[in-house]
Amino acid sequence: MKKMTSILLLLATTISLTGCNETDTGRPTKTVGWFFEHRDELAVALKACRDNPGELAKTPNCVNANEARNKVTVQEMKDALK
Repeated sequence: MKKMTSILLLLATTISLTGCNETDTGRPTKTVGWFFEHRDELAVALKACRDNPGELAKTPNCVNANEARNKVTVQEMKDALK
């Protein structure tokens, strides 16, 4: 009986955690280049990432948005030196 209870508990735990993962499948991942070309969406993504870093900071869109922000900053610095 203990073995059956353990198996059922393990099965219930596995089923309940099946949907838990780090990726956000509800939103397609945007590339760094896409964010670089779409500055308004970049600002929205960066705000969302800053507002909820515990949940979103390591998602692909936040990583790509931060990299795009770095590229924008470098581009602006280059343009300022011209």
